[in-house]
Amino acid sequence: MAISIINIAKNSLKFSSVQIVYALMSMLVTIYVATILAPEEYGTYGFLGLWLMYAGFVGLGLTSAGFREVPVLLGKGEEKEALRIQNISITSDILYSILPFAVLLGVSFFYSEPLLKFGLIIVAVSFITNRFVNYWAGVNFLRQNFNVAAKGRLIAGIAIPLLTLACIHWLKVYALLIAPIGAAIAMGIYYWRKGPIEFRFRLDWKETHRLVKFGVVLQAGTLVYWGFRLADRTIIASTLPLDQLGFYVYAMGFIMLVFNIPVEFGNVLQPVLWKEAGKAESIYEGFKDLKRIAIYITLGTAILVPVSQVVFYLIASLITTQYASSIPIFHVLSYNLYLASASIIPAVILTSSIINKQSVFLLLYSIGLALNIAFNILVINLGYGVVGVAWVTICTQGLVTLLLYRFIRSYIFTDTNEFVRFVTRILVPFAITVPFYFIHSYLDSAISNVWTFTGISLAAQVVVWGFVIGLFYRDYLSFRDMKILAGEMRGIIMQMKRA
Repeated sequence: MAISIINIAKNSLKFSSVQIVYALMSMLVTIYVATILAPEEYGTYGFLGLWLMYAGFVGLGLTSAGFREVPVLLGKGEEKEALRIQNISITSDILYSILPFAVLLGVSFFYSEPLLKFGLIIVAVSFITNRFVNYWAGVNFLRQNFNVAAKGRLIAGIAIPLLTLACIHWLKVYALLIAPIGAAIAMGIYYWRKGPIEFRFRLDWKETHRLVKFGVVLQAGTLVYWGFRLADRTIIASTLPLDQLGFYVYAMGFIMLVFNIPVEFGNVLQPVLWKEAGKAESIYEGFKDLKRIAIYITLGTAILVPVSQVVFYLIASLITTQYASSIPIFHVLSYNLYLASASIIPAVILTSSIINKQSVFLLLYSIGLALNIAFNILVINLGYGVVGVAWVTICTQGLVTLLLYRFIRSYIFTDTNEFVRFVTRILVPFAITVPFYFIHSYLDSAISNVWTFTGISLAAQVVVWGFVIGLFYRDYLSFRDMKILAGEMRGIIMQMKRA
């Protein structure tokens, strides 16, 4: 059975919408909190947040290894085995979680300052509470209970800002630490009632050892991936003035907000694809739909690139004028919307339990990280500044993405010529976006009226994309599909309003 792009898009939009709601509420609450807390207090919160982040990153990848097998087993009709793997991986991860929990508690006793001492104790409780709730959230997601999972995220997305707002006056920094615990408890009650997962404590050391072998590589891949994502900002922070870091982070913040759309699409695609692949008689049959999906992702994100450039130009020129220097940085970084999104498809294939090539993912992003660091230092020493760093970021991502596609060729194509045609088809949209960089750079320097800039750019985009889609991609993007998707988006918005 073919995978429904419309259903994946519909479900991913639920999570993207929740993320946008949370981001907007958090931004407003953050601004308000900043008027109450002193910079030193905010710094303390940031310090405690680092401990929580490190506790989450350092792990054995037990649930990553176990959870990826569940959809495949469900696709094969092996419900009992899927439940067994689910419960073993959760049980093993619970036992492991005692270690970082104990470390956080232990570290708290080394601080005499009450805020840090009690703050770390609260962080430890927050870590273990959210860990438990995430098991239920993850299993519901894997079993494609997307409505339940999306509502769970919405509860957290609303509860955290509201609890922070309610407590910030009398609890100060503690309010920021306690709010996620309150949200986790609310989510836990919700999942207990609406999303039971039939969890039973189950120990199996042989199975746990097998999961650890795969999980460690998956966890290392996650760490390297985030190292790759954060290398640019880390190097800028250590070598350039803080205002340059501010311009870069501001531009990157908008990139990540838009990037959330294809990321959620990929997240929803994972369990759907893995379950369908579990039903298939061969690897080629299991992954055949990815050829079409890759074209949808690359075409959609390519269209987003010049649109996002115009939107950011308007925001920086009319609203946040002090960040106008971020515009040339954003114009470069916006190409990562395409390049990073295109890597979603090969990542889903390589990290599946069917292909089991997560080591390739780890290797390629390790190479990308090394090149990223080396060339970022080089361009800064050569005087190219943050714009040079932005170019290095998209070039290294582009290299990693191309190599990822090279490594999945044998899993979705039997003919080399077909693979070449496929790569050409996904590269054409990117090639179309490149001239807009030069067009926008020219218009920015030649035209002072922002609305003239916007009108010329949008008119050019409509003409170019209309021609390209009509000539090369009309089999992939029909008016009927767009109408259905627009209707689904309206339905999601109405559901959120009622909620």
